[in-house]
Amino acid sequence: MPSQGYVCAFRGRRDSYQVPLALAEGGLLDQFITDAYAMPWVRTLAKLGPPSVRAKIDFRLEPGIPIERVRCLWGTTLVEHARHRLGFAPMLTFNKLDRRFSLAAAKRAAQNRTHLFLYSPYAWEAFTARYPHTPKKVLFQFHPHRELERRILAEDSARYPGVGESFSGTQFGQVPEELAQRDQDAWKHADLILCASGFTKRSLLEIGAQEQFCHIVPYGIEVPEVANGEPPTESFDAVFVGSGGQRKGLHHLLLAWQRANLPVSSRLTLVCRVMDREIERIAVATPRVEIVRGIPLQRLNAFYATSSLFVMPSLVEGFGQVYLEALAQGCPVLGTANTCLPDLGGEADGIFLVKPGSTDELVGKLEQLSRIVRGNRELRHAARACARKFTWPAFRDGIRGALRN
Repeated sequence: MPSQGYVCAFRGRRDSYQVPLALAEGGLLDQFITDAYAMPWVRTLAKLGPPSVRAKIDFRLEPGIPIERVRCLWGTTLVEHARHRLGFAPMLTFNKLDRRFSLAAAKRAAQNRTHLFLYSPYAWEAFTARYPHTPKKVLFQFHPHRELERRILAEDSARYPGVGESFSGTQFGQVPEELAQRDQDAWKHADLILCASGFTKRSLLEIGAQEQFCHIVPYGIEVPEVANGEPPTESFDAVFVGSGGQRKGLHHLLLAWQRANLPVSSRLTLVCRVMDREIERIAVATPRVEIVRGIPLQRLNAFYATSSLFVMPSLVEGFGQVYLEALAQGCPVLGTANTCLPDLGGEADGIFLVKPGSTDELVGKLEQLSRIVRGNRELRHAARACARKFTWPAFRDGIRGALRN
């Protein structure tokens, strides 16, 4: 008989380790396979280094996951960093190395006769392998299916040539087909599919997934007892946080900001570590726009708390954790239905929507919100109340509930 446990595998601290933690809390974690983790010997060595090193190591630890259930693929970690240093496109490196996590998960599941709980980039090899038992195959689809994404971005590129540049040097869709297949077809072999948003679920239903096997489990957040400040009541300060690329709809926001009839003191801050060249050109040419290149989390929370509005009109978003981050600080948000926002609430919760890709609607909504959000404490309280409905414990309960049902 198969074990009731699940093998979970991914690189980094995906979703703050909440999925393996959910399994561990329910006694369902057989093994968590990852790249680098704060194993006891690693933490011992880190004590010899500066505080910054210890902080990075501690960041790769979730105390709720039994350490004996964790396995690190250190060799894969070394290869990944070597490829980065040699200048290989990160997207191509990740696609090549993701299969190692999947193969390791398959091997563990076969040895221990356990089940599989895998994110979409790490599922293909494990889901298509042969086993001496019949494991349950649970897929977490955290990003919309690439067919819908490709169609949406291609249509937008036709309207706005030049904004589809890739940060990695590998253009969208240029990953070799055998690598792309890993991510796009894994759902066909899953017994259960979990999605973080209704939009992601829709992308799977459109290509043939059956609705009864697809469930939505929204992500969560920790809401502070008090916000990290308040915005000025006399000015309209908007903030965008994310990669400065086509998928986030930043070009639409900038073009709308240029056209909108806003108070003279209005300001748009773009918090972007990277930005596509054409979009950066538009940003530099847009009045009352400031570009900030990456900031610590504490300062980011202060940006949310002291801004009148968070705006990210994404064309394609698997969830959009930054929306929850902003709401948790009492900052109303403006986005599109191609995100998690319809799953979170409505305008009474400080959540406002425009049609994806519509600069006309963005202009109108920016003008409207510049009048109603300034000094609106009631709306900011409602935003924080909305965020409190979506906690990480609730996310973990949702994971376990889906497995039970």
